[in-house]
Amino acid sequence: MNRYLNWAGATVLLSASVVAWFHPAIASTYRSSTDSTVVVLQETSPLSEKPWGYYFTKSAGRSWKGDIAISSKAAGAGQTLYTGTFQDQVMGPGTAMTCTGKIRIARQNPGVSNQIGAKVTWQITGGSGCPQVGRSVTLDLVESLPRPDRNGDFTSTNANTWMSETNGNVTWLAWRVVSSDGKLNCRTSPNGSIQRVYTTRDRIEAETRGATAFTFSNGAPLMSTRQGCYVRANAQYLQPISIPF
Repeated sequence: MNRYLNWAGATVLLSASVVAWFHPAIASTYRSSTDSTVVVLQETSPLSEKPWGYYFTKSAGRSWKGDIAISSKAAGAGQTLYTGTFQDQVMGPGTAMTCTGKIRIARQNPGVSNQIGAKVTWQITGGSGCPQVGRSVTLDLVESLPRPDRNGDFTSTNANTWMSETNGNVTWLAWRVVSSDGKLNCRTSPNGSIQRVYTTRDRIEAETRGATAFTFSNGAPLMSTRQGCYVRANAQYLQPISIPF
């Protein structure tokens, strides 16, 4: 099955193979402040031990889609450095163009609560009709964490991974308890008995495997966890944290 995503006002078709490779625990999505560039970095995949990625960006008044091949990964002080090559192509009607070159991604190592970022540099060395051969472009991107609605609630509409925006109730995987009283009840069912109690700063993984992460009780959203119980999905109690974690 294919997935469709909205990016920069355009509808993008993702093939079934791309969707099958995506796993929210090991992939991170980074955006520019204007949302004109989106980079997805896959740390590993079920089909390959090598990291890889892809991106969408705007350049020369056109929309581009690029693929990233990572050749090396190195740990540094507070960051992980990925180097490799890229190949992209212009999307939509108009003259066909492609660009190729080297890419460098310096990803900050995840913390408990801080939104992490990535400095991405494209060194453009060739292509067919490429308008920027010989240039080097560097962008500071930030991870695209979910944001609650005006009531503080997280739902399948606003608490998703970038690749699951059209995928039912799948949600962001990694969360941290931030309850002011230090406790968060997790119930056997939306209105059931308390199965366990999380404490502030506990990390919770959402149940994403069945695409049924969210349910509602008396109009309030609840999120299913990997521990098989439900917590209140509101910013008073939960905060999304960086992945991989």
